[in-house]
Amino acid sequence: MTYNPWQIPDNPFDYNALVNHPKGIGNIPDGKKGTKIAVIGAGCAGLCAAWELMKLGLHPVIYESDKNPDNTPRIGGRAYTWKFPGDPKALAELGAMRIPPIHKTITGYMDKFGIDYSQPFPDPLIVPTTLYFKGKKYYIPMGGSLPAPIKKANTAWKQLIDPMVEKMAEVWDNPYLRHQQWQNFVQKFKNKSFFQVLCNQGLSREEISLFGSLGLGTGGFDSVFPVSFLEIFRLIVCKWEVDQRIVKGGVSQIPESFWESYRLCRHWGKMNLKTLNKGRPLGKVTGINTPDTPGEKIEITDYKGNTKKYDAVIITCSHRALEAGIKVSRNTFSNDVWKAIQNIHMTRSGKVFIRTRQAFWKDLDPETTINCTITDEAIRGTYLFDFDDTDSGVICLSYTWEDSATKLHALDEQELLDKAVDSLKTIYGRDMISKQIAEVKTYFWEHEKGYHGAFKLNYPGQYEDQNALFQQTRPKSILSHNAVFLSGESTSWAGGWIEGALHSGLDAAMAVVQKLGGRLNAV
Repeated sequence: MTYNPWQIPDNPFDYNALVNHPKGIGNIPDGKKGTKIAVIGAGCAGLCAAWELMKLGLHPVIYESDKNPDNTPRIGGRAYTWKFPGDPKALAELGAMRIPPIHKTITGYMDKFGIDYSQPFPDPLIVPTTLYFKGKKYYIPMGGSLPAPIKKANTAWKQLIDPMVEKMAEVWDNPYLRHQQWQNFVQKFKNKSFFQVLCNQGLSREEISLFGSLGLGTGGFDSVFPVSFLEIFRLIVCKWEVDQRIVKGGVSQIPESFWESYRLCRHWGKMNLKTLNKGRPLGKVTGINTPDTPGEKIEITDYKGNTKKYDAVIITCSHRALEAGIKVSRNTFSNDVWKAIQNIHMTRSGKVFIRTRQAFWKDLDPETTINCTITDEAIRGTYLFDFDDTDSGVICLSYTWEDSATKLHALDEQELLDKAVDSLKTIYGRDMISKQIAEVKTYFWEHEKGYHGAFKLNYPGQYEDQNALFQQTRPKSILSHNAVFLSGESTSWAGGWIEGALHSGLDAAMAVVQKLGGRLNAV
């Protein structure tokens, strides 16, 4: 059944229409123009919020704890494109790397910024793919069919998921019925894990094992079997796994465009965030002191001990970074929100990249060389990237989540490289990589201060926690709100996606407008 699920069923607001309003997201009173608003975090959520608030005449002041190799504050957060020093045209996406076209907010901004996302991401089965499970290798050419045992497991999965998707598709264009049907699924699945639902629906252990290793076409999902089934079901219903794209020139262009792009603003005239922030963000925040009386300014203290006061604050760092790295007065959030901050699950994730001297696989018969690889070996997923403007290639030798990532944590860079090369030698019967290696880059997000994990995926029983984070920017009374607003992908219903980060940033920006006595432009 054909339907267009650009909305998220838990939050069907049209953000794309909001940001395309000719007068911006809203208006603020003349007396509030130039008011400084603290934005903690220079990732997509924070910079999107800041970019829209700047247009209205406010003065977003950006704080960022992460740093570039040269020790300057790094723009981008978990949208992090690594340029290999030996060939800066060869790129490795250390964080977000896939863009679903159904995500209308991010694709709308990319269109505005002139960022090219027309190229398909080289996902399994989109390109020639090798599957390697339980010591057996399967090669699937482009357009080829799945091997019999994997096809059987995939059929069992489709028999489970397709009828539920059809129920949502049938009512999608009716907002009331869509909400009712989604809430029925929420009540049915919010306390059940992905694995539990697969078992309850009668899939055999062998089918679950094979499906878990291949996943939904983007790699193995058995690493996330413990998460809430709703996280997976939402992804399928909303088609976030369909026709995913790669960003030509790197995902970092998105936050960098928010930072550097000029726009015509009230109060400021033609302005960009970089100029407004004197060329760079302020440093790490160590303390947030929220007064008991709404209307009083919030105090932000940085790593140098400098304290500044603001009319409103947007916090976009991950909830784990907030809990572990910033001293926040208890009265800043309700008990329900604190519980969510402390409990919501963050996914572990690691990547091992190499730059090769040439994208050597391009000129060879795919069946005779390395290609996209999905396996139950420790490396789990291997992806190949080539570029129009350099002969270098980039291989993500290993992309792992959760326990699969934890297995590799203790290894240093050389050990990770050796492990990946050895695993691929086992799969392909020979070493095709070692002589091609020019540079190496490894990254594990849970090791990084200010992040403490890659992205949010809820466990069973955390739906109410997620709702508490989401509703934090939607108080019953904005007048009595203390003007500290949570943002970032972990507060959204689309955790793990830039789209969710942008939605959360816009939610916080709208809350700031209302808190300052302004009004939102209706969409």
